[in-house]
Amino acid sequence: MPWTLYKSPTVRIGLRFLSNTRKSVSVVGSGPSGFYTVCRLLAKSEVPLNVTLWEKLPVPFGLSRYGVAPDHPEVKNCEDTFSRCAQEFGASSGARHTFKFMGNVSIGKDLKLRDLLDTQDAVILSYGCSGDHKLGIPGEDSTSGVFTSREFVSWYNGHPEFAGENDKLTSFPWSKVRNVGIIGNGNVALDIARVLLSNNIPQLWSSTDINPVALKALNQAPIETVKMIARRDFSHSKFTNKEFRELWELERYGIQGIIKSEFFKLEDLDMENADRVFKRRVEMISEYSLPFNQRTKKNYKKHHPPESGPTKTWEMDYLKTPLAINSNSQGDLESLTLCRNSLSPSSRVEQHSSETLTYNVDVLITSLGYGSSPLHEFGPLQIGFVKNRVANANGHVLDTNGGIVPGLYASGWIRKGSSGVIASTMSDAFEVADAVMADLESGSPPKARELKTQGLNYTTWEDWEIIDKEEKRRGMQHSKPRQKFLSVSEMLSFVKK
Repeated sequence: MPWTLYKSPTVRIGLRFLSNTRKSVSVVGSGPSGFYTVCRLLAKSEVPLNVTLWEKLPVPFGLSRYGVAPDHPEVKNCEDTFSRCAQEFGASSGARHTFKFMGNVSIGKDLKLRDLLDTQDAVILSYGCSGDHKLGIPGEDSTSGVFTSREFVSWYNGHPEFAGENDKLTSFPWSKVRNVGIIGNGNVALDIARVLLSNNIPQLWSSTDINPVALKALNQAPIETVKMIARRDFSHSKFTNKEFRELWELERYGIQGIIKSEFFKLEDLDMENADRVFKRRVEMISEYSLPFNQRTKKNYKKHHPPESGPTKTWEMDYLKTPLAINSNSQGDLESLTLCRNSLSPSSRVEQHSSETLTYNVDVLITSLGYGSSPLHEFGPLQIGFVKNRVANANGHVLDTNGGIVPGLYASGWIRKGSSGVIASTMSDAFEVADAVMADLESGSPPKARELKTQGLNYTTWEDWEIIDKEEKRRGMQHSKPRQKFLSVSEMLSFVKK
C-alpha cells in the first residue's frame, strides 16, 4: 500500500490543542502493528511529535521479516511503506515530526517501561506475541521432536533466536523423518506443510530468502507424509483458499493431497446457503480429488502430475483431539495418541475418549496460534493482562482494577490476540493511533523529564540500512532477494566495525 495513502483526507479529529512544542511518543515493537501506528501518527498528528520506535532485535519489521513464508514476498510489501515513512521523518530530515529507531533494546530489561511512562507523553505497546499456545497434554514439553509453529517458522525464516548452527531444530536428526504430524489447519500450518514437503525442489526455494541452514537440514529428511489434524470438521477449516490451492498445486512435483470421504461428503454440506469462498473451496477439493484427465475445469489442469505417480502426500484430518505424545526410552518422539470427536447440533466439540487411535510420527508441530506474555514490570505497575493480551478498552491500557493507565496504549496482537493478517493489523493500528492523537491534542503540556539512553547498545535506522544493503548484496550473489544475518552478534559486529 503506497505511503501517500496514509496522507489522504480522512475525518478530522476535533482539534483542542495546537502548539509548536513537541510531544514525545514511544512505540514498543517494530512489527507491522508498531510501524503502522508510527506511520499514522507521523502522517496525521497536528501536534509536532518526536516518535521513537523500540525493538528488541537490531533490525525492524518483526513478524513481517520473520513470520511470513519466504515464497510469499508480496506479503512483505508493507516494509517498503515503513521504510519510506522512516526516511521521510528521520531525525535529520527537517520534517515537522521526527522519527527515531532504537533497535537491540529490550523494554523492561535494557530500559524500564517505568522510565518511558515517566518521560513520554504516550507509550504504545505493540510487541505482539512471542510465546506459544500449548496442547497441555503429557509429553508435550519433554519429548524430542515436538516443536511449535513459532519455533519452526522462525527457524526457516532466519530469526536470530532460532537460526543458529546449534539450534535444536538445526541439530535435530532430520534424516530419520518420514512422517510428520501438524496440530492445526490454519494458514501457518499449511505454510509449514508446504515447506516440509517441497523443500528439496530448488525452483521453489532457491530464489527466496529462506534460511539456508534450515533448508540444508530439511533437505536431509525423506519425508513421505504430512498430516494436518483438526478438532472440528471440514466446514470449520481455518485456512484460506489461496494457501489451500498452493498445496494442491504441488501435485506437479508428485505431492498429492488427501481428504478422506468420511470428512468430505457433498450431501452433508449446506451449499445452498454457503458463501462464494466456501463454494470455491468445495469445488477445489472436488476437482483435485479426481484423476487429472477427468477434471472438468481448466483451472485445475494447469500442470500434469508426474506419470510415475505421487511420492509424497499431505492429508487434512478432522475430528480428532490429541491426548498424549509418546516417546521411547531415549525421550524421542514415537507416536501421537488421539481420540475421535463429533460436533453437537450447536457445533460444540464432543470428545469420545474411549475411541482412541495412534499415529506414528517422527516430528510433531503444534500450530495453535502464538501466545503473548506480560512484561516483567506489569506486576509492579499494576498493568492488567488477561486472556493472552494486555487489558484494554479501545486501545487504552487498563490497570488491574479496570481503570485507564494514563498515557499507555496497546495495538496489534498484544491488544487483540494473535489473529488476523497484516492488512487487518493496519486498521487496528490506525484506530489506536487516532485515539493517541486525540489525547495528545487535549491541552496537557508535554512532560519535561528527559529519557536517558546512556549505556544502551542500540542500533539506529542508519545501522539497519547498512544491514539491509549487505543482506541484499549477499543475496544477489545467489539470485535471492537477500541472505539474512542469522545472529545478533553478527549484525552488531558488522555495523559497529
